[in-house]
Amino acid sequence: MKVVYKAMLVLCLTLLLVGCDRAGVDEVDALLDKVAVAYGGEERLSAATAFEQYGETVSALFRQPGRVHRAFQYPDRLRIDIRYGANNNELRILAGAMAWKQGEPATGVPYSAMLLQAARLGMPNTLLDHRDSVRDAGTIISRQGTTLRALELSFHGNLRLVAGIDPATGRILESRGIITAKRGQGMEFTAGYDDFRMIDGRLFAFRETHYAMGSEMGHTTLERIKIMHQLPAELFDGSRPERPGPDQHMAWR
Repeated sequence: MKVVYKAMLVLCLTLLLVGCDRAGVDEVDALLDKVAVAYGGEERLSAATAFEQYGETVSALFRQPGRVHRAFQYPDRLRIDIRYGANNNELRILAGAMAWKQGEPATGVPYSAMLLQAARLGMPNTLLDHRDSVRDAGTIISRQGTTLRALELSFHGNLRLVAGIDPATGRILESRGIITAKRGQGMEFTAGYDDFRMIDGRLFAFRETHYAMGSEMGHTTLERIKIMHQLPAELFDGSRPERPGPDQHMAWR
């Protein structure tokens, strides 16, 4: 009898745990569905995976604003060109397994940082396309003091993306990109999002506030977003950084 009792107890506990896991998965799925609706719906999100962004960025590292041009092709094609005056420019390019910074190959932390930035720009698709790997991370308090639902995605072995979601609207109000270095030490890059606008049926945040390791580093204000069906491959060729993109001149107007 004792053997039978123990077997029944183990079975009950197993069924209970499976039920809890299923409830957690359902809750994550429901939240992701709400996010998808908030950003225009999965059909529109699947069609609007390439875009260019133009605006102004202010960085704590520079004494003047910079004109910024971003080109992004989901999931891992990224070009960021910032001009802080005539002689102080910053260029970062990511093309899948290859990356360049200022025309030189980027590896290690710089490469990981670009992967995280691409994952963040790709949201919510980054989360929706990997929903089987997304886990419920409970709640977080944003830099503005708001309580947000947190979903976390781990990838590339040492990278974590945490999305802070407003449960009322489904909007992603904060993202945290975390690089886990050796000995468990991590570097965290955070962005807060606001000034949301619909562009061709797809929701974008037109203002981002940037943080690194808890310190505010500046902000970016977008002025224009252009959704494309496909961006030219040469835009993400870091071996020829001097070659401008097809519409890059618009960034400096």
